Amino acid sequence: MKEVKLVKNEGIKESSDGLRGTIENELIDESTIKFSSDNEQVLKFHGIYQQDDRDKRKSLQKAGLEKDYSFMIRTKNPGGGNISPEQWVIMDEITNEWANPTLRITTRECFQFHGIGKKNLKKLVNALNENLITSYGACGDIVRNTVASPISDIREDLSYDAQSLAREIDKETLAKSRGYYEIWVDGEKVLTKKNQDKIEEDSLYKKAYLPRKFKIGVGHQLDNSIDIYTQDIGILPIVDGEQKYFNILVGGGLGSHHRQKQTFPRLADELGMCQEDQVLEVVRAIISIQRDHGVRTNRKQARMKYLLEDWGVEKFRSELELRLGFKLETYIKKSLTKLDNYYGWHKQKQEGKFYCGIFIENGRIKDTDSVKLKSGLREIIHKYKVETRLTATQDLILVNVNKDDVQGIKDLLKKNSIDTNEKYSNLRLASMACPALPTCSLAVAEAERFLPSLIDELDLRGLGGEKIKIRMSGCPNSCSRPPVSEIGLIGATANKYNIYLGGDFYGTRLNKLFMELVDDFELADKISKLINYWKQNRETTEEPFGDFCNKKDFEILRSVVE
Repeated sequence: MKEVKLVKNEGIKESSDGLRGTIENELIDESTIKFSSDNEQVLKFHGIYQQDDRDKRKSLQKAGLEKDYSFMIRTKNPGGGNISPEQWVIMDEITNEWANPTLRITTRECFQFHGIGKKNLKKLVNALNENLITSYGACGDIVRNTVASPISDIREDLSYDAQSLAREIDKETLAKSRGYYEIWVDGEKVLTKKNQDKIEEDSLYKKAYLPRKFKIGVGHQLDNSIDIYTQDIGILPIVDGEQKYFNILVGGGLGSHHRQKQTFPRLADELGMCQEDQVLEVVRAIISIQRDHGVRTNRKQARMKYLLEDWGVEKFRSELELRLGFKLETYIKKSLTKLDNYYGWHKQKQEGKFYCGIFIENGRIKDTDSVKLKSGLREIIHKYKVETRLTATQDLILVNVNKDDVQGIKDLLKKNSIDTNEKYSNLRLASMACPALPTCSLAVAEAERFLPSLIDELDLRGLGGEKIKIRMSGCPNSCSRPPVSEIGLIGATANKYNIYLGGDFYGTRLNKLFMELVDDFELADKISKLINYWKQNRETTEEPFGDFCNKKDFEILRSVVE
């Protein structure tokens, strides 16, 4: 029988001594500004990515110098928050002292800090943890930050406390190692090596953890801002009067590789329904199936979506029910055709409380000459002791604002030229990009640094008022979720993108490849022609752009743009 060869990462995890590796020794090694390749993989479980400034690569290489290494740290923030005012202030101070002086909201409702030097890593992570902010489990081959529909628990019409469920799931799925705290928070090593393994034994992940990253989202029947069909596990609470039911979806994921047909984006299957007190048990059992049967011989095939594609949903459900010891009930069909508009000011269901949604373009919180977004938000949050919440669309919500404080906050927003959403076009409000260059090692093209200028051009052409979702990613890993947008732009090589069309505005249908290797300077012209063609030829004025493209012959659409 031929020996099955596991990928290198599997050996690294198995021999990592409970996610410790030799990080502690390398952390104090001042002879280099980077970590070894093995420790680089272990660091991800701690929420830390080793990166380098790719804008400087060629010049440094030409000069015979080492890459300009730095680190990105991602926080773990289940359900998007709430983030206390004290926590916000410390994060703001951290960016000014030890990192790139910006805060970056991710598509998984947490923060990223960029540009951190190796010598500042421990100080930064320690400061976060002293303020009850963790980065543990934000990356790596485990369950990452559990997202939730951002205002589920405070909306007036149909509320469910998805934020609390997200926190419960996070607690239930956190890896059991104490290595993170020993290394970064000076956790006391009170156990001997002899009994440490037994006490730290992880019944969920065991020693090999999962084959790849794993994503869970708690949705809302009136808001699909988390793109529930893109999650490894999607949980959709159905509220019917006093009754609550929990739809379970499995096998979503969007990453792929160009021209490699064995990799592809996939929408989650509708698996079944369970009761509230069964959700955590169902989640753990699904994770255990991926742990035991997910592919460990090929990282490109290791996400749970490929297991679902191989097995089919019926076999997966049978295996799940065998492990659970009970059967799931029938999935409750629910059409997700809404995205909640949380921008601007709204009443909460809590008496005398308000929330305010603020559009943050591509999630980057920084000051410019015209808009004091970062310093202005700090002033508001510190002065009025405001809690904040992050969204899966990279935006920010001020929550639990006292009625008497609303006008004062409005005045400070105006003083700092912070507009919640009114000055932005519909196209811009629905757009999203990943960080890409210069920090992401996987990016092959720009995203965050390019998309705003593309939207500028489309606005100048009079198209900003159209309700069309455009998302851009620097590579086909698709962190900004372009495969479920109406216009998906995915980096193919330097300054060139593949265009995808035909997804729907609400994130329930995948788009399809339309054109390959389009130069960045051609995008605005081609997109403009497509939008104008749709406006002139749609069946009704209500027909969405994505629906129009989905049913149209792409050869006709290509003739329009060429």
